[in-house]
Amino acid sequence: MSRTANSSSAQQPFVVYRAQLEQARQRGRDLLRQGAGGLQIATAIAESIEQLLLKIIQDQFQEISAAEQKLIQQNCSILVIGGSGRGLMAPFSDVDMLFLYRNQVVDEFSNFIGNVVRNCWDAGLKLGHSVRTIADSIKMARTEPEFATAMIEARSIWGDEHLAEQLIRSYYRHVILFRRRIFFEQCVAARWEERKQHGGAVMQLEPDIKRSPGGLRDIHLLRWTGYARYGTSNLDMLRLDGRINSRDVRTLKNARDYLLKVRIQLHYEAGKQQDLFTKDSQLWMAEQRQIEGTNGQRPVEILMQEYFRHSKAVAEITERFIKAHRPLPFLSRAYDFLMTHRSDGILKIAPDHLDVVPKYRNEVCNNLEEILKLFDTASLYGISIAPDLLDTIREAALKLPPTITNRSIDLFRAIMGRSTQLGPTLRIMSETGILNLLIPYMQHAYCLLQFNQYHSYTVDEHTFRAIEAAELFADDDSALGSSYRNIEDKDLLNLAILLHDIGKGYGEDHSKMGAMIATDTAVRLGLREDEQKLLVFLVLEHLTMAHLAFRRDISDPDILFEFSQKVGSPEKLRMLYVLTAADITAVGPGVFTDWKSELLADLYERTMLLLGGKHSRYHRDQRLARVKQLVRNHLDLPQIPEYEEDPDSWFTELFNSFSPHYLLVNSSERIAADIKILRDLPPDQIVVEGEFEPDTGTVNYHVIAPAMYSQACFHRMVSVFTSRRMEIISAQITTSASGGVVDSFHVIDHDFVDEVPVSHIEKIEEEIRKAVKGESDARTMFLSNQRFHESTELSGEYELGRVEIDNHSSKRCTIIDVISNDRTGLLYIISRAISRMGLSVVMAKISTHLDQVVDVFYVIDEHEQKIVDEERLQQIRQKLESTLHDFELEGYKRYQRV
Repeated sequence: MSRTANSSSAQQPFVVYRAQLEQARQRGRDLLRQGAGGLQIATAIAESIEQLLLKIIQDQFQEISAAEQKLIQQNCSILVIGGSGRGLMAPFSDVDMLFLYRNQVVDEFSNFIGNVVRNCWDAGLKLGHSVRTIADSIKMARTEPEFATAMIEARSIWGDEHLAEQLIRSYYRHVILFRRRIFFEQCVAARWEERKQHGGAVMQLEPDIKRSPGGLRDIHLLRWTGYARYGTSNLDMLRLDGRINSRDVRTLKNARDYLLKVRIQLHYEAGKQQDLFTKDSQLWMAEQRQIEGTNGQRPVEILMQEYFRHSKAVAEITERFIKAHRPLPFLSRAYDFLMTHRSDGILKIAPDHLDVVPKYRNEVCNNLEEILKLFDTASLYGISIAPDLLDTIREAALKLPPTITNRSIDLFRAIMGRSTQLGPTLRIMSETGILNLLIPYMQHAYCLLQFNQYHSYTVDEHTFRAIEAAELFADDDSALGSSYRNIEDKDLLNLAILLHDIGKGYGEDHSKMGAMIATDTAVRLGLREDEQKLLVFLVLEHLTMAHLAFRRDISDPDILFEFSQKVGSPEKLRMLYVLTAADITAVGPGVFTDWKSELLADLYERTMLLLGGKHSRYHRDQRLARVKQLVRNHLDLPQIPEYEEDPDSWFTELFNSFSPHYLLVNSSERIAADIKILRDLPPDQIVVEGEFEPDTGTVNYHVIAPAMYSQACFHRMVSVFTSRRMEIISAQITTSASGGVVDSFHVIDHDFVDEVPVSHIEKIEEEIRKAVKGESDARTMFLSNQRFHESTELSGEYELGRVEIDNHSSKRCTIIDVISNDRTGLLYIISRAISRMGLSVVMAKISTHLDQVVDVFYVIDEHEQKIVDEERLQQIRQKLESTLHDFELEGYKRYQRV
């Protein structure tokens, strides 16, 4: 009885602590529900949790003897540091604490603190704490930037205040005062490394609220460096001292309030510490905040545009502050002084930056022409503009008239014609508002989100990266590099890159909308009629080359001829080629693969031949005749004139059974080998050859089978690759009733980082043979990968895939484009549906996309004909879309019942 009562009594404090912690979090929830700002909520949560800490500490203090109490009170102090010291906490934030003591109370304090820490953890508080003396703390702060910056916020909450004050004075003296530059650089270096680990770009689509560029940590960095330089981390004190202007302080405070509120909402949604702003969380928050969409933007895109406007402003202000206030060594200052020279008595040109003589600053910054001269000069010398001068330009830009002079246009075009430093120059022009003044439509693209899984950046960030990608082509030893170097009007090319996605967010086809904006911009900039037409063409057609190279058979002479007619001149083709490559490169890291580069270069070179005067059909027929001769040579068959009957009719039958695409993209040796195998292949035998290609990191599986296996052959092979978690990069399918099957698949095997072992390739070869023969069940193989069993719960914001049918581009085949959100197993589902409708896949281009994943299938019907019946085409589209939507919405579990 007594033991039970004692047990209840021992447990009761923890129940009380947990209840108090929940009350603290509930207080934040209530404020959030009432529409309070992030700062108010974070302060309230921090205050409530601090009260809980004090209760835990005091309760434990009462448990020790009076002698120990006296000893600890006189020789120990408990401080909160970091976010806890700032008094701003999210509901599930760690509590950062420093337990400080003098050496004479080691044992007593250790026991006391051990109990306090245990009680905190039992209460549900997650501590980030350390137990140190003053000497230990100073030593740690000098070597660990994270601890050193947390100490800036140190605040005593319990114990000997004199001891805490002694630590803070000693910290400032030994860590900051005599090593300001070292501490400043340590803070910046640590933060830049943290930025790099969390995406490295402000406009990434799933940012970390705290640690990504433009997150809360950037505001902390500005405060830390302000403390290192001027002894205060308070934004208002820095403003009063003239270290930062009032507008930037207002912007930072608004951003801090906004980011804190987002972070707090993420914590409450997750029920734990959660700082990553995932796409699912973005959709949820847009719904929670009841954001209304527009014709051109979904609610989540409006939410994230607002988020990025805050985060981008934070990043820009922080970076400017660091540049302006970074302490330089004496020798660097002396070198800058000696190497600085004046230009026109107005400009001061230093080795790494450009400035204006103070008495001329207002005169220069209140004139758009003079400002553009600054940017032009800085670009020419490859140097930056002084941070405080940029601040002046930023303020002046708000008051400049919207009209622009011919001289301003000439200066802007000179800047746009540069082959170096254009990307950074345009970024600064955008940050200061000058670019928006020249091209008002750029304001629309500012922080504009493309909510899909294929773009990694916002529209403006993507655009600047495309400009920077094009600049890098200058040193490229390829057709792309040669094309870039040979472009005469680089200002028009760069203007087209700047505008190519400007039409997004209006609810219309962004290429057509962009062309309209390009027309308005051309008029504003006074372009000649021919320049205007060129600019509009590039913007309107900026997706065309990617569409043809990745989704169509460019060996088809009709496609090439139509494209060459549309382009019309080598110069336009060069510009469109560079624009397309830059656009794809800027979609995200690793998107412009060697594979895509080769496809795009092939289209460029074929079209350039036509523009040089060679007719596409004549060129193709001539090439096919040449291929036929070479293949006969490899097979040791005699050459015969075209008008004579071929004595080797088996060869003519097999050769003609191949599509022109197959004959023109494969080597004559490969074609000869395939024909030889097909001629001698027993009816029940299948040849599979797998080869790892180091240059592309892919495995090429080449499959040859008799015609009896042509039905569902493509679908069965796909099931093997899908079940083995392989990514199919491309597929070349040649299937005919008379000739048999010759298929090639280029795949990436994600089970291997480096070269795929021969033994593994041989195992896959055997699985393919069994699948094609029907000895293994495709459905069972598909199910063997357990990851395909999971259903996916999709938000109402989720965009369903679609199916497009093109019966125009190919004379022989119907082309099916499946445009969808990428999910493992998608190709298996689509290929099965195509097979069940009695269609044969002649050629496929797999997962080659720009804006979205697109799988392209060239198909023929049971009679090896193009499908021309409109009713059947409609049925095909409806069946594929139904299959696609079922798979996307319900996951593969639906198909277990089929």
